[in-house]
Amino acid sequence: RAPYTKAKKGMEMITDAAAIPVVPARRKQLQDEGYCILKGGANDELLSRTRASVNNAIAAQVPSQSKKNRSPGLMLAAEHYPELSGIIGNPVVLQALGQMGLSGSAFWKAVIISKPPAGPRLYWHQDCLMWDDPRSYSHISPMIFLMYYMEDTSGENGCLRVLPGTHRKRHILHQMGEAHTPEINDMENPDDPRFLNFAGEKDVPMCAGDVVIGDARMFHATHENRSNERRTVITIWYHPLFDGLQPSTQSWIHKQFHERHGHWPESALAEISEVIPRYDGDVPPMKYNRFPDERLT
Repeated sequence: RAPYTKAKKGMEMITDAAAIPVVPARRKQLQDEGYCILKGGANDELLSRTRASVNNAIAAQVPSQSKKNRSPGLMLAAEHYPELSGIIGNPVVLQALGQMGLSGSAFWKAVIISKPPAGPRLYWHQDCLMWDDPRSYSHISPMIFLMYYMEDTSGENGCLRVLPGTHRKRHILHQMGEAHTPEINDMENPDDPRFLNFAGEKDVPMCAGDVVIGDARMFHATHENRSNERRTVITIWYHPLFDGLQPSTQSWIHKQFHERHGHWPESALAEISEVIPRYDGDVPPMKYNRFPDERLT
């Protein structure tokens, strides 16, 4: 793959991976606990550009909000906002991933998630879709998420919560239902146990511009937003070491990406060129599977 280059004028990003010193402890934390934090993943210019896009997207949607997705909050598919290509193709973080042994990452999709004031907590869930791929039972996940918060977060305004280690060990939550169904997203049953506290959970407060790298197999949730302001995050899903995944997995990611983002302008595609999935085989796409089998113990 071609080396990283700066975007065209007006889309400049820092390109020095040394801006984020990646120490072995971060890679170990990601492998052992299922998450780590990279400080300063987005510089002020990139953060401002991203905030502008996000705020415009939210402003256009807020008047029509309903009870839909009450638990996560307002959810907007980034495929409709190609101006988010800068944060998706952020070369600083991609180079940091390479230093952590997660090179060759392919992008699937991104979502803007904005929890309004008084928004309830998000339920515990894990996002891995390819539990039929042997990689899902190894020390390197087939799927990771990167979360960039647009504001500083804490327990007061709905920060991330995690259950460290659940990416590699079976947990009672694995038998409590599927994530992201309308019923759980709309919080039809507020007494669902997935809204409870669990032993070993940790808060992950963040500063705007930092990035959480999470193993998609790890159970995560959020606190409720008790502040008077929105709390907004962009969650981006990548598939590390893409070429090592099963052909059917590669085929699915390739198909999903091009269906969602193939219409993006060339300027946006250029900014994410390093993470565009490319599969040239003829194996049919996998059928996604959110539930691990007996190989997870």
